[in-house]
Amino acid sequence: MDIFEDWLQGGTRFGWTSTTPANDGAEVEVFSRRCGTPGAPALVCVHGFPTSSIDYYALVGELGGEFDIYTLDFPGYGLSGKPSHPYVYSLYDDARLLVHAISEVWQLGEYRMITHDRGSSVGMIALATLEDHNTASLPVDAFVTNANIFLPLANLTAFQVALLDEAHGRATAAATTPEMLAAGLGMTTFMPRRSPQDPEIIALAKCFAHQDGTSVLPDTVKYLHERAADETGWLERFARIDVDTTLIWGLHDNVSPLRVANHVWQAYLRDKPGRSRYWVVPGADHYLQCDAPSELAEIIRMTTASSAEGTQIALQTLGDRPSGSVLVDESGGDG
Repeated sequence: MDIFEDWLQGGTRFGWTSTTPANDGAEVEVFSRRCGTPGAPALVCVHGFPTSSIDYYALVGELGGEFDIYTLDFPGYGLSGKPSHPYVYSLYDDARLLVHAISEVWQLGEYRMITHDRGSSVGMIALATLEDHNTASLPVDAFVTNANIFLPLANLTAFQVALLDEAHGRATAAATTPEMLAAGLGMTTFMPRRSPQDPEIIALAKCFAHQDGTSVLPDTVKYLHERAADETGWLERFARIDVDTTLIWGLHDNVSPLRVANHVWQAYLRDKPGRSRYWVVPGADHYLQCDAPSELAEIIRMTTASSAEGTQIALQTLGDRPSGSVLVDESGGDG
């Protein structure tokens, strides 16, 4: 199966005018994909760095019969436009784009949102924007998955550090082929490790190759500067937003290790308004939506049903299996 072609053929595109002043109203084409079951509960999927919405391909396969699923590729990623330097990529611009997609392009009322990696920072900024605009526009549930959302406890990769180097970042990107980048991710951030011949790794390479995506990596990676400067404020604001929140973490992640999730849970999420839950997925690394899509899908199903019924989810291990995802804590609501 050619995952890339399947994802590409199912997509549409819309225009976005950058809100970043330095971009002077530049227009960018945004790739968007709606899949699943029209009229079913809506689920918005927000991707991270350096990948794209194709990360959710396997999860769509699990949930497509039960959810109406919406994704997009942020500028600089996947199948969206990749304007070159001096275009400035920004988490704030992407958060405004996400809000625009939810409210204007997709025109969603009730929906859920799942975020991953860089997308979790975008998601937190977007949630604050939505709350400021109208609390009724907030999602019913927010699912936050593996992300370096507290950098003091995270591990930046050597590749990220090299790209951030002002003197050598562009040379690093120029020496990196799409196939090399995809293969490196497959061998370090997926569980079990993926070979370059794995269908999902082949699809990643094709996404990186689209419009010479590796060339903009020194620009897109600068989101880490925004995160370093503002992540505490985002977490503090998120901790005050009344939306049910589920933290879901792949156990084997060495980039965003479990200590990040533990700290964010204890310091910000456990006692926030709404019901909060914390799951650990033993069979997953950083890309848990690819490593354990069936486990992640079951967590989303259970949470959706719990929200609809106003009930708790008992502390448990899914299926009572040693490898099953573990609900390690729950707070808020009636609990």
